[in-house]
Amino acid sequence: MRTALCVAHASSALDARSAATSRAQKCVSLARLSRHEQRRRAAPAHERASVRVCAAVQAPPNVKSDKYAPLPAVPIENVHWVDDLEGLQRATAAVRAQTAGVNVSDNVRLPPCVGLDAEWRPGDNTPVALLQVATRDEVFLIDLLATAPRGCAPEVIEATDELLKAILWEEKLYKLGFSFGYDVKRMKASYSHLSVWDKTCKNLVDVKQLAYAASPNKMSLRCGLAVLTRQVIGCMLDKKEQCSDWAKRPLTASQRAYAAADGYSLCLIFDKCLTMIKEDDDVLRILTEVVEAGEPLRGLPRKVKKVRVLKQKERAKAAKRGGQGKPCQFARETALEEANADILSALESVGKVVGGRKGAIELLAGEQDIRHKNDGRNVHAWANATAVFVSVGKPQTRGPTTFWERDGEIYMKWEGKAGGALDEDIARLRRSKSSEVTKPVDGEGDVAGDSALLFIRRPPGQYMFCGRLENVGQSTSDKDVAVCRLVDAESVRTSDTYFQLIGCRLSDSVPSDVQVV
Repeated sequence: MRTALCVAHASSALDARSAATSRAQKCVSLARLSRHEQRRRAAPAHERASVRVCAAVQAPPNVKSDKYAPLPAVPIENVHWVDDLEGLQRATAAVRAQTAGVNVSDNVRLPPCVGLDAEWRPGDNTPVALLQVATRDEVFLIDLLATAPRGCAPEVIEATDELLKAILWEEKLYKLGFSFGYDVKRMKASYSHLSVWDKTCKNLVDVKQLAYAASPNKMSLRCGLAVLTRQVIGCMLDKKEQCSDWAKRPLTASQRAYAAADGYSLCLIFDKCLTMIKEDDDVLRILTEVVEAGEPLRGLPRKVKKVRVLKQKERAKAAKRGGQGKPCQFARETALEEANADILSALESVGKVVGGRKGAIELLAGEQDIRHKNDGRNVHAWANATAVFVSVGKPQTRGPTTFWERDGEIYMKWEGKAGGALDEDIARLRRSKSSEVTKPVDGEGDVAGDSALLFIRRPPGQYMFCGRLENVGQSTSDKDVAVCRLVDAESVRTSDTYFQLIGCRLSDSVPSDVQVV
């Protein structure tokens, strides 16, 4: 009997100890829960159900939106749409007023400036459709599709030229951009007939480079404009309309608001960066250094970029040495058919001799390593462009390529099959369309086609790069013939070899079997 009582007492003590341990573990678990979860569990069952329903409906808070205020919108009365002569003249007057009677050294904290940005329909071969010009007080949205093409009224083209000169050529005016150098190249490719491109842009300030130089902690250069706006002025910049169709007219209210904010934010970042510089004497010095430095290359400081380029060259040299070098080198190369030609950079070399076909590949490759096998065709088919190679003989001999001039433009009739071109090569050339706009665009705008580029030589000489080709017609007697316009003929004419290769072969009349659209 005594033994049974002892066993029962021990069992009850063990149960009490287990219960106490369980309660302690439960208290520890509850302590680890958030206060909100503890209150929810302590609530009655019907209240817990309503809390679960509300939690399922409510979206998680946006930490960035709560932390940063949106960028203040530019008042609608200060945003001006420019698509005619009067608007261009008003914009030009507003830009020139920024520097009228102003001495930069008198107020180094607020020097004259304009924010610049450009928009176009997404694609490699689409023209620039809109240019944003923002001062500290107002924003001008320049409809380049209506004011800059060759087909516009002469006085409108001249007014567009004057506006761009007032902006890009003025040395007292700081031009603010975010990687705006690419936008300038694209505008030059779209409207190459404008005389503003005869001189380089003066005092172009990349705001990302300025923020890096002005901030004490040297903020990262690996960021976009939205991130930079958030870091410098503490505001959110909405980028939802960045990849919309900028060639469609009319623009939506959202597109106009985005375009105005994009240009105006550059002025805000510029002024804020100047306040970060402690000494007035350092402001002009830092601005001069930023202008000379140009744009950050791929988001890296120039010293870092230089080191990486040197290492790439060392690896390339090492790959050419030794038994394993060649396979390693080929592994890093891209097939020409899969690579995109760097057309905008190549356009800076129009009218220059590039050497043989290897030189042409190096011109269009940019920083890419290209692998190509010569198959005997007179065409290189890049992923985004067709490079045509033409060899001409003596002026008195008739070859597969014919040139003629009409209204100041140079045209070419090309018989591709005579040089070994395939049907698909000729088809691509007949779809060719440059990013240059030749007439005002209304409504939906132009649809981009394939790009085509011309290289010409007289054997055994070397090839000259003649720029872009644009299909403008067809032959009435031969479907394998392409009829093209030399888009960059004005630059080609300045070359020393122009007369030898093209000028002495120009005809005054259009071939009888050619129909120009």
